[in-house]
Amino acid sequence: MRDLLIIDIIKYHGVVSSIRDTIDDKYVWIDICQKEFFKDKNGMDRTNLSFFSARIYKEYFHKTNLKIGDEIFVMGIPKGYVDKNNYRQNYIHVLEINGIEISKEPDGDYWNGQKLEIKTPTPEEAKEFDDLLKEFM
Repeated sequence: MRDLLIIDIIKYHGVVSSIRDTIDDKYVWIDICQKEFFKDKNGMDRTNLSFFSARIYKEYFHKTNLKIGDEIFVMGIPKGYVDKNNYRQNYIHVLEINGIEISKEPDGDYWNGQKLEIKTPTPEEAKEFDDLLKEFM
């Protein structure tokens, strides 16, 4: 069963365009900007900007010394929600930032980016489970 617990990971590289650390007590939100350079049909150089947000625990963000304009590489779990205006908001829950690994990284105890509750069964529950399994053996 543990082999079925697969977490999607996203990697994103860019430049820090904003840092918001007053939204809540637990996280810092970072906006990351990427610049795509291309030539249009007339041969003119163009730039297309794209942005993605990342969320990191405050205690880890303060170890990064990141500032607006710094280059950043994040790896994490893609997450999303629908805000109060009914708009879809997507972000990366950071597991690694500029080579700093977050110790709250998911392992086999996560499913779809959510922590699984693990409880050790009482002896009575274990016996009941074994009795149920005997029916199939």
